Amino acid sequence: MAVWMIAAGGLLDKSAIDNYSKTLTSPISAARRALIPNSVSLPSGDLYAWGFPDTPKGGNRKKIADIAIGDTCFFCTTEVAGKRKDWKNAYRWVARVSGKVDPAYFSSVSKAFWDSEKYLPYLLEKPVPIDLGFEEFSKLIDPSGAFYKKSPQGSTKLADPFKLSYLITQYGSVDSWAESFVQTPLVASKSFGAGKAAPSLLDTDSLENRAAKFCSVEVRPEQASFRRKLFIAYNGRCAITGCSVVQALDAAHRRGRKWRDGHNDIRDGLLMRKDLHALYDAGLLRISDEGCVQLVEEALEHYPELDGVQVACVGLVV
Repeated sequence: MAVWMIAAGGLLDKSAIDNYSKTLTSPISAARRALIPNSVSLPSGDLYAWGFPDTPKGGNRKKIADIAIGDTCFFCTTEVAGKRKDWKNAYRWVARVSGKVDPAYFSSVSKAFWDSEKYLPYLLEKPVPIDLGFEEFSKLIDPSGAFYKKSPQGSTKLADPFKLSYLITQYGSVDSWAESFVQTPLVASKSFGAGKAAPSLLDTDSLENRAAKFCSVEVRPEQASFRRKLFIAYNGRCAITGCSVVQALDAAHRRGRKWRDGHNDIRDGLLMRKDLHALYDAGLLRISDEGCVQLVEEALEHYPELDGVQVACVGLVV
């Protein structure tokens, strides 16, 4: 699988801005779907899509052939709230590619989706809202902030192994990193219960401030970095309950990982509420291979609501 930066409209690209609500920020309407030829097979249920402009030199024809089902797309779009002079670009949506369109129907599907035949369409899972500035995006890819720190000028695949070495070291692959943006809100929502919204992935200023507070407690020097990485990765929330009270959280090493052996990156830990960390270390709370909480009888009596909860594991294998 691949990860793409999709330039989905700049400050002056009114046509792209007009298209957001048609297929990206909300499902494609029944009226638009009715315009698609019957010979085009589309999945039932809510449908989302985006497309590459069909440029005169044909460069985007190669991209539409290259993009694949399961790829992750970060959409650089324009914030259009407020006065036009205040509009700005940032990565505002992330979604996986869910389907491709037969090239024979590019024009007719593009016309149905966006009232224009000039786009090369592909289908998406429901986009997840994010708010990720370019500097922030750059520092997630590498703490130095040296790469990908400007607005993409076109849709580009993240493929340079040198620029992506930090992500590959931390997550095993760029795709695993990108998967965390798509999966975390969906998995976490199962833990927060009906009526409670899944957390925003990137409330950056407050998250950074809370992370600093979380790391300010007296810990072994090598643990400060571990604590901060876990706090940011889990958006400052307990992986099991979603608790966001800084003083109630701990950076827990996964079973079998030891700080003395250098097991101090994101894959080695879970952000947990302090009481649950104590249960985990005591063997009273376990996490199955499928990522579900399992409580032994002694703890089950006091925490029955947590038994079977799916852990928000940031796209990593528990």
